[in-house]
Amino acid sequence: MLSMFYLHLLAILLLMYIHRSSSKNITTISCATLAHYFPSSLSIRKTSLGGAFEEEKTLPEGQQFEHKTRRLASAYFVYYVCGWGDGVTGTILPYFEADFHLTYTTSSLLFAGSTVGFAIGTIFLERGVNFLGRFFLESQGRTYLPAVSFLRHIYSVNNTSTTSAVSGIGFSPSKARFATMFFFSLVHPLFFIIMGTARAYPELLAAYAIAAFARAFLTGLHDCARNSYVASTPKKPLGILLGCWSVGSFTAPLVCTTIISKGVPWAHFYLGSLVLSAINTLLIVYAFLPTPNEVAADHKAAVEAMQSALVTNRSENNTDSRSSSVTCLNPASPPNTLLLALSMVYQWAFSMFAWVYNGSETTFQGFIVSYLLTIRSADPKTVGYVSSGFWGGMAIGRLLWGYFTPVLTYTQRKYIIQACTGIALVMHILIWFINSTLENALSSAVVGLVYGPMFPSSLGLANEVLPKEMRMVSMAITSAFASLGSALFPFFAGLLSNIYGVKIFSYVTVAQSATMFMLWLLFPSTPPIRASNKA
Repeated sequence: MLSMFYLHLLAILLLMYIHRSSSKNITTISCATLAHYFPSSLSIRKTSLGGAFEEEKTLPEGQQFEHKTRRLASAYFVYYVCGWGDGVTGTILPYFEADFHLTYTTSSLLFAGSTVGFAIGTIFLERGVNFLGRFFLESQGRTYLPAVSFLRHIYSVNNTSTTSAVSGIGFSPSKARFATMFFFSLVHPLFFIIMGTARAYPELLAAYAIAAFARAFLTGLHDCARNSYVASTPKKPLGILLGCWSVGSFTAPLVCTTIISKGVPWAHFYLGSLVLSAINTLLIVYAFLPTPNEVAADHKAAVEAMQSALVTNRSENNTDSRSSSVTCLNPASPPNTLLLALSMVYQWAFSMFAWVYNGSETTFQGFIVSYLLTIRSADPKTVGYVSSGFWGGMAIGRLLWGYFTPVLTYTQRKYIIQACTGIALVMHILIWFINSTLENALSSAVVGLVYGPMFPSSLGLANEVLPKEMRMVSMAITSAFASLGSALFPFFAGLLSNIYGVKIFSYVTVAQSATMFMLWLLFPSTPPIRASNKA
C-alpha cells in the first residue's frame, strides 16, 4: 500500500517538474540548437487534442480552422471512445472478481493501474509530440514519419531536383497533432484486445495501464482544452466535448449489460468494441490529416525560425566569442510559479477538492454495482443499468453546464456547485439507509447528474481565483491531485471492503461528499482582487 502511494507521489512530482520546465523560456541553449530540436511551449501545447484546435497563427486569415466541422466531430468521437472503455468497469467488475477469484483489494488496483498509466502518459506527452512533430526542412510536402537520422537520405534522394536554402530539423504542429492522434488511436485498441482475451489478472492490470497511457495522448490534459480552438468557437462545443466522455461511459454499461443478460460472455463486449476503435482511427485520418495550407505554413514558419535563429546566433558570435554557445533569449529570470502556486491557500483548497471529488466519482462508479448485488440482492442481469444511469446523469450534467456556463456569473456558479454537493450528500445518505434497489438506482442517476459539473466548474473557478501567471502550473497540480484521488480512494475502499464487507461503500461515499460540501464553503463567493505576482 505504501509503495503504491509513493509511486503516485513520484508521478505527481515528475509531472509538476516537467510542466514547470516546459512552460519556461530556455535561456542557456544556443538559438540554432533551440530552433533545430526544441519547439516553444506554445507549439507543444498545440499538439494535444485540446491544443489541436488552438488557433493556428501561422495560417493567413480565412485559412484558419480548416475542416472545422469534421475535426470537431472527430474530437467528440475520440472522447466518446475513451469514455466507452472507461465507464464499463463498474458493470463488469463483479465478473472480474468471480472469473479471476479477486478480492475487493486486488480488483481496486485496476483503478490504480489506470492512474499510473495516465500519469506516465502525461509525463511523456510533451516529449512524444515533440518527436512526432519533427521533420526535415529538405522535405517538400507531407512527411508523416518523424525526422530521424537514417531517414534523411530518403528525403534527400526524393528531393534531388529541389534545392532548399536551409537544411535542418523543424517542428510542425499539424503533423505532430495528426501523428500523435493516429498512433495512439492504434495503441488504445490493445486495451480491448487484451481484455477480450485475458486469462489472468496481471493481463487486466496491464490492459488498464495501456488504455490510460493512450488516453493521455489522445485527450491531453482536459483543463488545457479551455485554451483550445473549441473554446474559441461558440462555447457550447466545449461542453459537448467534455460531455462526450460521459456519453460513452453511459452507453457502454447499457450495451454490456444487455449483452451479458442474453448469455453472451463479457469478453465479447471488448472484442466487439474494436469496431469503434477502427471507426475512431478512420475519422482521425479523415479529419486531422494535415492540409496543403497547413503543411506549407508549418514549413515556412520552421524555415523562418531557423534563419532567424542562425542570424541571431552569428550576431552574438561576432559580438562576444565567449558567448558563442549561449544565447540569452530572456534576460529576466521567470518567477518560480510552482513555488508561488504551492504557497497559495486557494491552490491547496482546489487541489484537495479535486482529490476528493475524483476519488468519490471513481469509487462510486466502481463499487455501486457490487454494493447493490451484495447488500440489496439486486438482479445480476439488470443491475449493470445502474452504472449507465450514473454516467447518463453525468453526461446530462456536463452538457447542461457547458451550455449555461457562459451566461452564469462567478457567484451563481459557486452557489450552484454548493447546492450540487449538498444534493450529492443527501443522495448518498438515501442509498445508505433505504433498502430499495429502485430507489438506489434513481439516487445513483441523481448523483451522476450533480457530479457532472463539479470538476469542470472547479477548474473554471480556479482560473478566476488564482493569478493568471500561475494558471498553467496550477492546472497541472490540480489534475495531478485528481489523478491521485482516483487511485487512492478506490484502493482504500477495496481494502476496507475486504475487511468489513462491501457495506463500507456507503460510509466512504457519504464521508467524501460531506468533505466536498465543506471544502466548497472555503471558496470565495466573489472573485478576489489579484495582486499579480504575490502569493
